[in-house]
Amino acid sequence: MPWLILGALLGSLVLLTGKSQAGTADTGSGTGATRRDSMNLKHFTKDEFGQWWPLMNQELLQKLDAFREQWGAPVVVSPAEGGIGRHLGEFGTSQHNVDAWGEVRAVDVFPMVPAGRAGYRYINNAEERQRAYDVARAVGFTGIGLYTDTSPGNMLHVDVRPTEQLASWSRVNGDYLGIGRVLA
Repeated sequence: MPWLILGALLGSLVLLTGKSQAGTADTGSGTGATRRDSMNLKHFTKDEFGQWWPLMNQELLQKLDAFREQWGAPVVVSPAEGGIGRHLGEFGTSQHNVDAWGEVRAVDVFPMVPAGRAGYRYINNAEERQRAYDVARAVGFTGIGLYTDTSPGNMLHVDVRPTEQLASWSRVNGDYLGIGRVLA
């Protein structure tokens, strides 16, 4: 009986705060970590997200997997610090910011394209960026950024910010610009 009461109290806490005891966003039954660990991602493993895996937004992971499926070539998760999650304080507005959202809502990736006998290479021109943007929109990301000043190739930022209107931008030589500046 005491366990039932404790379970009911913890369940109420999740309903009131919108977060599970682990600090991850909770969108239904069970804990976020349990549902995330049981997700059947076809193209990504939890190791690719390192320490951030327990805080990854499930919708983000599902859309990232759908992006990779439609893209049809490897998509490399950025190994750069901050490319997945970041600690920016509770008022930082980045979708990577776990302090503000209690979860990682954004990830930076490097889509690749076939390069003949060389295997694959990173995207690096307007046509390839256009295709990446189109696929990201098609799978339902609500934030899309294309960066031409990254290495080893052009980087794609994708996120699942809670909005009906798409947020999109580019970064060229450190300057943030409209998305049209880097598309075909």
